[in-house]
Amino acid sequence: MFEKIFGKKKSIKRVLILNLILSVAIVFVISLIGLLIFVNKESLNRLILLNLATGDNLRDLTYIFQRFVIILILNTVLISALVISVISRKIIKPIENLSNATKKVAEGNFDVNINPIRDDEIGELTKNFNDMVKELSEVEILQKDFIDNVSHEIKTPISSIQGFAKLLDDDNITKEERKEYVGIITEEVDRLLNLSNKVLRLSKLQNQDKIEKKENINITEQIRRIIALLEPKSRKKNISFNLNDIENDVFYLGDEELTYQIWVNLIDNAIKFSKENGIIDIEIKKIGNKVTVKIKDHGIGMSEDEVKKIYTRFYQTDRSHSQEGSGLGLSIVKRIVYLSNGEIKVESQKEKGTCFTIIL
Repeated sequence: MFEKIFGKKKSIKRVLILNLILSVAIVFVISLIGLLIFVNKESLNRLILLNLATGDNLRDLTYIFQRFVIILILNTVLISALVISVISRKIIKPIENLSNATKKVAEGNFDVNINPIRDDEIGELTKNFNDMVKELSEVEILQKDFIDNVSHEIKTPISSIQGFAKLLDDDNITKEERKEYVGIITEEVDRLLNLSNKVLRLSKLQNQDKIEKKENINITEQIRRIIALLEPKSRKKNISFNLNDIENDVFYLGDEELTYQIWVNLIDNAIKFSKENGIIDIEIKKIGNKVTVKIKDHGIGMSEDEVKKIYTRFYQTDRSHSQEGSGLGLSIVKRIVYLSNGEIKVESQKEKGTCFTIIL
């Protein structure tokens, strides 16, 4: 009840009310002093012995109270002006600082930081402004990195294609060399197509607000198909799959194509970062209306710093595998999970492996 009337502690509302009470008290005290000065003992005696029929006494009394009222009005005006000036300076100054800082941010300057010296709503607004500028600065850095990475990822295969195309123009190369060069060019073209498809898919997902096309999906069957699809990759490293409780079919209402992309990216990564003769554990459970899928490898793992960056576009934790991917897969996975109102968790330790948990 007290906070409803007077506002929260250190809030602008409470400051204004306390200043108002202080102003009223000061006006009252000064007016009382003025009354004691201008209304002398003789005047008080006249007030007590006032005879309404006597015009002189009434005029004297009226004159006394006129002076008192004038002093009271002057005190009220002066003190109110002083209090308003002080309060305005305390409130308007930080707002002006925020306004100037906002103009700098609008001009593209993200090296702006305002010291939040207050504990009220303006102080909280200042803190939120600083957080916003920090986020915008990070977004700008990510955008620059994104452009640099896209340029690099596109330039590398194009340079390779250009180089081997020139070699094919040489009449002195053997049939085997020609076949090898054509194979490399084909691989680089496939890599470019894969990159462009992922960039387009991610761009489309970023502009999508929700999953519109929903159907009953057999998650278990999807994962079985993906394991079969990626069998050539897993066979090269002699990786086996431990399918915990995957015999029972688990169904989920969502977009079949997008959900399929989640498992393709995660299982492909699990194979990529597993060691030779490794094992990948896959677990699917449904509790109530929630589906939980865990995909765990026992491979190279990641440090805490690497885990924080895995959803950054084009970020790759293991540069030795840079030719095997674009660093966009987990960004796509995270966006799909977000659009599905789901949750993605990751646990990882260096040289012990990584476990991704998807809750839909």
